[in-house]
Amino acid sequence: MNITVLLETGPVTLSARPGETLLDALRGHEGLPVHAPCGGQGTCQKCTVFLSGPEGEAPVLACRTPAEEGMTLRLPPAAPLAVELDSAARASFSPDPGLTGYGVACDIGTTTVVCQLVELATGKVLASAGEGNAQRPYGADVIARIRASMDGLRPALTAAVIGQLSRMIVELCRSAGVPVEGVRRMAVAGNTTMCHLLAGLPPDGIGVAPFTPASRFGDCHDARALGLPFDGEVYLCPAVSGYVGGDITADLLAAGLDRAEAPALLIDVGTNGEMVLGYGDRFVCCSTAAGPAFEGAQIRFGMTAAPGAVSEVRWEGGKVVCAVIGGGPAVGVCGSGLIDAVALMLELGAVDETGRMLDIKEDDVPGEAAPYLFLLDGSPAFRLADGVAVTQADIRKLQLGKGAIAAGVRVMLDAYGAEFGQVDRLLLAGGFGSYIRPESAARIGLIPAELLPVTRAVGNTAAQGALEALVSSDARARLARLQENMDYRELSNLPQFNDAYMDAMMFPEEE
Repeated sequence: MNITVLLETGPVTLSARPGETLLDALRGHEGLPVHAPCGGQGTCQKCTVFLSGPEGEAPVLACRTPAEEGMTLRLPPAAPLAVELDSAARASFSPDPGLTGYGVACDIGTTTVVCQLVELATGKVLASAGEGNAQRPYGADVIARIRASMDGLRPALTAAVIGQLSRMIVELCRSAGVPVEGVRRMAVAGNTTMCHLLAGLPPDGIGVAPFTPASRFGDCHDARALGLPFDGEVYLCPAVSGYVGGDITADLLAAGLDRAEAPALLIDVGTNGEMVLGYGDRFVCCSTAAGPAFEGAQIRFGMTAAPGAVSEVRWEGGKVVCAVIGGGPAVGVCGSGLIDAVALMLELGAVDETGRMLDIKEDDVPGEAAPYLFLLDGSPAFRLADGVAVTQADIRKLQLGKGAIAAGVRVMLDAYGAEFGQVDRLLLAGGFGSYIRPESAARIGLIPAELLPVTRAVGNTAAQGALEALVSSDARARLARLQENMDYRELSNLPQFNDAYMDAMMFPEEE
């Protein structure tokens, strides 16, 4: 069956097999702006497309609409993700002697992919690019991707990431004016599931207890054999477990925690909240299933950090003031904006410590909060901007995510035998960590208020770690030692995590 998709650049014809949905057909065409955070389960309502009919266009869910011959549909306009890039980056490790040509350092995240073209002899970054992960039509988090793999879609997931990387490599070389044939090697930092899919390995074992990966990597693969457009090696940074991957060891390398002199806590906040506590040659680590709320998925007006997203919320001049990415009108709210908004709602008294939002019909609402509270579909909501609000359900989902991370921090401290006062630094890693306001994160209990004075964002340290591993055998040796010096704790096996989780679901009371 043939289906026509109307794009700004012109119509595109897709093929669909009997029994497939529109989402199935859209997934098979790389580059189409389709997003399905729930993986096609029909729960997130984010895969809406506009189907042409006799009476005009009608919105439908692509995952719930059977494909039929001759259908014509239009996709909502795609907004580019705000991806942190550092085009002036340079490897801090001295490149190995004798390196020639070019290399590519990649951070493959569940949501975004960042690639840097590097001159191997000097470690200088010649060009950078970042974009949304091409696997997003298969789900917003690794659990959805693993489920898709187990449902027979692993070849499609692998083809998506290989095709995306191949295209990015060609485009980076073109922008820097260097031949693709000059690329000699690649280094990749990514979570364990992303690296499995890149290498063509089944991640299925990560999805079921005891969550055993097929590989912990730290090895090299042949680029051509993987399907990449150059002759050379692809080094995958070593993972610790199924849910603490090479992106975390790369974080630690770039932050220099293996050479630190006091314990530090590193947290990578995302759909999975990975965290590591330690220094030198002793670390404890864990991963918590934080869910997709921090990425804006499964939030009523949630979206990724793209133009139109409310990214900051403040109380200024007696009113709510929102910063919007791109400066235009607000069309949704991303994770950093959601954290700010809930922190402000707590300050205004619009939400209590249990997470219950006040109801304008039933509660005595504080005067400052009153103009922003209203009923949406019969439930309380807090207005941020015209057409954008935070709902009671959104707050519950945020509580689940922040509670998991906060409980993980508590377990890590207990496992390491450390108190807050012994932690020298709290590092918020990853692109999302760079956008979170630490004060808001502490107010909602995402990070401990005791560590707020020593908290700082360190940016995309995974990409920097991949850059170090690209050019330096010393960096790879340190990554291998970091892998071996990690004491991984599986939180699902720890009764104290469940107790800490229930406590951490609550919001801190204002002191």
